[in-house]
Amino acid sequence: MSLKNNALIFVAAATALSAGFWLSSIQSDRSTRSTEDALAQARKNFSPIQGTILSPARKISVPELIKHDGHVFDSSDISGHWSLLFFGYMNCPDVCPVTLGVTAQARKIAKENGLPFPDLIFISVDPERDKVEMLGDYVQYFDKDFIGVTGDSNLIKALTLQMSVVYMVMPAEGDAESDNYQVDHSSALLLINPEGRLAAFLNPPHDANTIVKDIQTVIDLSN
Repeated sequence: MSLKNNALIFVAAATALSAGFWLSSIQSDRSTRSTEDALAQARKNFSPIQGTILSPARKISVPELIKHDGHVFDSSDISGHWSLLFFGYMNCPDVCPVTLGVTAQARKIAKENGLPFPDLIFISVDPERDKVEMLGDYVQYFDKDFIGVTGDSNLIKALTLQMSVVYMVMPAEGDAESDNYQVDHSSALLLINPEGRLAAFLNPPHDANTIVKDIQTVIDLSN
């Protein structure tokens, strides 16, 4: 076989190999996209919101706590209307102010579009530092209608256990007695239906438009 023929065979083989690799890459990319699309659809089928809808909604019992205006906070405060609960603390450096700010923005979007929006209730998991007279100024910095709640630490713990909310005090490094501690805590928004039952968890990362959409989805599904 001549050198010319050998060269032609080599070029043909290289071309076929390249074409096979190209076709394989396309098929692999299509397969990856198909898998991602299937997973996205599965997540959508599993839950139509960024979070979890509870079916049936979970019955909860609210112990007697204190609102920022000094009045009692109990089960009657989350009955007869939709409510949105968020557990955090005033010294929180990031999650709490960001979540409250985004929720305030969501409430504004809902009002502008004529949509219902639940009462936002901020429940402190740091009652040692978050006093009643301080909570009002804190929550109403974000929205004048937000409600702050505090109370006995054991009662707050009893409520969080019912609602699958986790929090833990993290002592200041090198000084366990310091009051300069942080509190790690769950960052989900908890949607309560008019029967005072936990209807859904709205999971982070929180986005104003997503919050509005997800709340409306849960309300529509409950009707």
